[in-house]
Amino acid sequence: MSIKKMSIMRNLSIRNKLIILMLLVSIPALVLGFTIVIIMDIFQLREDLVNHTRLNAKLVGEVSIGPLTFYDKRGTEEILELLEVIPNLENGFVYDENGKLYTSHNISKEEFEPPSSLLAKQVYHEFKGDYLHLSHPIIRQDVFYGTVYLRASTEPLQRSIRSRITSLILVMVGLIVLSYLLALRFQGTISYPILKLAGVTEKISHYSDYSVRVHHEGRDEIDVLYKGFNNMLEQIQVGQKKRDEAEAEQRRLMAQLAEKNKELEQVIYVTSHDLRSPLVNIQGFSQELNFSLNEINSILDKMGHIPQDIKDKIDPILHEDIQESLKYIEVSTSKMDGLLSGLLKLSRVDRMTSTFDSIDMNQLISDMINAFEFQLKEKGVNIRVEQLPPCFGNEMQLNQLFSNLLSNALKYLDPKRPGEISITGKEKPGGDYVVYCVEDNGIGISKEYQKKIFEIFHRLNPDETDGEGLGLTIVNRIVSRHSGSVWVESQPGKGSKFFVSLPTTINN
Repeated sequence: MSIKKMSIMRNLSIRNKLIILMLLVSIPALVLGFTIVIIMDIFQLREDLVNHTRLNAKLVGEVSIGPLTFYDKRGTEEILELLEVIPNLENGFVYDENGKLYTSHNISKEEFEPPSSLLAKQVYHEFKGDYLHLSHPIIRQDVFYGTVYLRASTEPLQRSIRSRITSLILVMVGLIVLSYLLALRFQGTISYPILKLAGVTEKISHYSDYSVRVHHEGRDEIDVLYKGFNNMLEQIQVGQKKRDEAEAEQRRLMAQLAEKNKELEQVIYVTSHDLRSPLVNIQGFSQELNFSLNEINSILDKMGHIPQDIKDKIDPILHEDIQESLKYIEVSTSKMDGLLSGLLKLSRVDRMTSTFDSIDMNQLISDMINAFEFQLKEKGVNIRVEQLPPCFGNEMQLNQLFSNLLSNALKYLDPKRPGEISITGKEKPGGDYVVYCVEDNGIGISKEYQKKIFEIFHRLNPDETDGEGLGLTIVNRIVSRHSGSVWVESQPGKGSKFFVSLPTTINN
């Protein structure tokens, strides 16, 4: 069977497949059986013709013994004339004991040249053309008197064979039609349960109703299939129920988490905002104390001679103790101010109502670099920016995102070599997202710290660098609000690559 036929067979319905399979079994069996019957009938009809002709030859021989014995040729001719009553006989010949033609009789008008001599002491027959040629010895009491030679037409035989073949073919066609009708009737025994199962499966797929069950009477393989299918549906139904319960619980917890996060953001915002007032007061009073300290020093300088022992006691207090305390207050308040500013920025990211548009990243990065111009020159950093594809997002938040990444790169430059920073961008296959990369040749990040750097308040080398550990946390929050992703690739001593994936359209 060719591949094309097999493909057609695969695409047929199971009902038609069963009918075809039944016919493929029954038709060859019928054809083979009737072919054998036809062949056997042909042989039987030929055998009947031979036997009938042999019997006639034997009878002619028996009654020809007398005329042959007394050389009565006329008597032999009269005997041969009696063969005219036999329909299929065409010619009759009698040969003497020496094999010489003794007498002959032609029943048909067709001329036939008999063998000039025939000496046959055994029965012999041969089908040649449309005739049967048969010779039969004339023997009585072991005395050989001669030979009878008959030629019979096979036309009646051929008519009988054609008639028999036609009848058998008609019977075979009838049986094939009957086989088709029976296959059409009984294929449902197998196909109906399977088609029923397919219909239920389609219904379940369309309506997602796993409470449906299929039923089958019997203890065959179909029953096993139905039970297995019902068991599978039951497991799916139980699993779906558990999943629905888990999803409901997840939604409840997510709602609680969102509420808690909202409360936490409010607390952070209020706390950060409210702490700034006393912090400003502390900064103001520390400056006032510093001013007062300078006035005291000025007054002491204008005074006349002060006893040396008193001066030795006052100078350390004024120039060391108080100065160090004021410096400590200034550093601490500055650090606290930076931390509160970072917390306010973080809370604004989640509280802000964002407007998203198509962003010209080349212009955005150019404006950002201009804002960092002084720091870049101060640190001697060479920055390279390639042509950047646009993305879809909030301009202010994306400016904050890349500003934090650039600021982070400047903080962790390697003092052993000139700083190099590059900003590149490339569309992902399909064009739905753009991946931007901020690369530096700084100190790099160890593998174990790469996942932690986006956590709040986490910093590398906190004793050696400034910052509150909020910059990359804000980056992560902004990227999440844009349905994007951020990750880092880095090796200690070689630098870091920060990748940011952002959508190109509102659909993403």
